[in-house]
Amino acid sequence: MHEQQNYVLSYPDSNAPICQLFFLPKSLLYPIAVVTSFCYAIHGFYLNESFFNAIVKQRNLSVLTRRCLPVVAGILAMQVLHEVVQYLVAKWRGIQVGAPVPLPSFSLGLFGCITPLRSFPTSRAALLDFALSGPLATAAASIGCIVASVILTLRASPAVLATFPVVPALWLKSSLLVGTIISWIASKPLMLPLAQPIPIHPLFLVGYSGLISSGLNLLPIFRLDGGRACTAAMGTRQGAVISVSILLFLLSLALTGGWDLGSGWGMLVALFQRRPEIPARDDVTEVDNVRLGAWIFSFLLSAAILSPFPGAPCIL
Repeated sequence: MHEQQNYVLSYPDSNAPICQLFFLPKSLLYPIAVVTSFCYAIHGFYLNESFFNAIVKQRNLSVLTRRCLPVVAGILAMQVLHEVVQYLVAKWRGIQVGAPVPLPSFSLGLFGCITPLRSFPTSRAALLDFALSGPLATAAASIGCIVASVILTLRASPAVLATFPVVPALWLKSSLLVGTIISWIASKPLMLPLAQPIPIHPLFLVGYSGLISSGLNLLPIFRLDGGRACTAAMGTRQGAVISVSILLFLLSLALTGGWDLGSGWGMLVALFQRRPEIPARDDVTEVDNVRLGAWIFSFLLSAAILSPFPGAPCIL
């Protein structure tokens, strides 16, 4: 029992600075995340003429709950999936974790959650398994939502299309992976002008939010899931070098206006996730080739998610 207690961390809550920044109790970040998810859903519908007329002209606010709440539920379900999968892997790998704290975002609904480690991972392999499990599961579910949304949109009648969210064609090209998926199913939307409004099934809003959030969390930066996986795959020293390089590169893009989403995201990461992750008990044994390949795949997946489709400006 004494040896086990030596492995449990007793450092202060690493999420406290976030709550101090917002001058709010940590528990209030959960309802705030619901509000920002609701705002993201409204943003997806506001170009829909019937939605706009119902609110502005008819004063019918029930359309907000009828159309937006399913999107909010989907966004939250994606994050729950992320956390549940990571919790199960943490239990399997003997890692103690703290309660996840959401990071609200008006542009995505949720940036994701900060889930602190409360014990030292047994090995680098255990840390990598834990780190990659959540974002990869969410990315897979998000891709499924995007594929389903395109298929359901193609099959929808004009009357049903009139109830769908309406997004600029630019949204479909904002991500290389999203644009590639859509081009395989229906290439015509990608040939439209970037400002052309396109009706699309609400599942697209859910999948888009979950996929971009997963791409951000897979970035190899310190205590992000991608940073934990990078540390596990490459070692503490090399992981720190990669993390600093990627963070400086993204911050430079944000400061020069080349990555709009990066300004807010980069600030949060630089302030609260910049410390290296705690080392594994066995920090010497390297991960096997399969896990190394999984980390390389996750890095390439993140790049594909966050890079724009050819011919489109970077709006993320």
